[in-house]
Amino acid sequence: MSIAELKSEIDRLSPEDIQQLKAYLAVRQDMLDPEFRKKLARKIDDKNPENWMTLDEAEKKLFPS
Repeated sequence: MSIAELKSEIDRLSPEDIQQLKAYLAVRQDMLDPEFRKKLARKIDDKNPENWMTLDEAEKKLFPS
């Protein structure tokens, strides 16, 4: 599929689907970045609870009111 065909398909998406696509592309871009992957691995491997985020904090960050 060409870029032109992809753009044509995107033009037919609903606003909600476009938001989902944007989120997917942002994550995809991050995962291609070796520095981002190293930083993420360090955070995942962090054993110090002082650096951890609570579920409430995560929800507020992900779903601001």
